[in-house]
Amino acid sequence: MTEIAPGQDRSMAISTRKLNLWYGTFQALFDIDLDIRQGIITSMIGPSGCGKSTFLRSVNRINERLGYVRITGTIDVMGENIYDPGVELVQVRKQIGMVFQRPNPLPISIRENVLFGHRIHNAGKKTGREENDEIVEDALRTVLLWDKVKDRLD
Repeated sequence: MTEIAPGQDRSMAISTRKLNLWYGTFQALFDIDLDIRQGIITSMIGPSGCGKSTFLRSVNRINERLGYVRITGTIDVMGENIYDPGVELVQVRKQIGMVFQRPNPLPISIRENVLFGHRIHNAGKKTGREENDEIVEDALRTVLLWDKVKDRLD
């Protein structure tokens, strides 16, 4: 993503205007105007099916992978419209992460799921099996999963 231009509001981490989203013919989000300030903890609370996850998936552009999603309006992250044609999707997703309520890993081994983020952020740097093993073990120990999954990494 590019730097914020002079005059843009640096205090807003995320700002949406007239955000609408459809899954096919079903409209899931309706004219959302929302400002989320930098450095402020913000929570989204609501009943199941009210659009919380749909909104969050729109902010890091996961929804568009579905193919039948249509979005109107704007979503600015740090002053930049993330749906502008020139915005690099990989850069958006590097800066806007999500932690899901129910983990939904990629359909690959535990080991490869753990190494996935490391490989994206260290593209071009080759690591050997031994170093990768250390990365995987350290990451899984950090989240207290090593003992539970160490025998089924591959």
